[in-house]
Amino acid sequence: MHSPGFFSVTVEGHAPNFTSGIQLVRDEQWVGGLAIKVMGWTGPLGKGTKPYKVHGSFPGSYLKEIVVIGSNKHEVVKVTEIPFTTDEAFAKNADALV
Repeated sequence: MHSPGFFSVTVEGHAPNFTSGIQLVRDEQWVGGLAIKVMGWTGPLGKGTKPYKVHGSFPGSYLKEIVVIGSNKHEVVKVTEIPFTTDEAFAKNADALV
């Protein structure tokens, strides 16, 4: 279909202890597609890490892949297109998107 819609993005991993406010932010400077930055605030570094999981939605037309940018790497992610013909169909399958 390749019609306008949105990207549902979930990122999870481990962040250094004392990291907070992790969120996904669209990189408006990125050329040639969609890039999402994983951003957060890191206070005084402590020993160890803690798990995190964040979710965001971003409007846009279908792309075969997007880029997720973290503090330690860039990851190219393949996109799965899930077409919906009605709002009800989307709501029924919303759990599959997260």
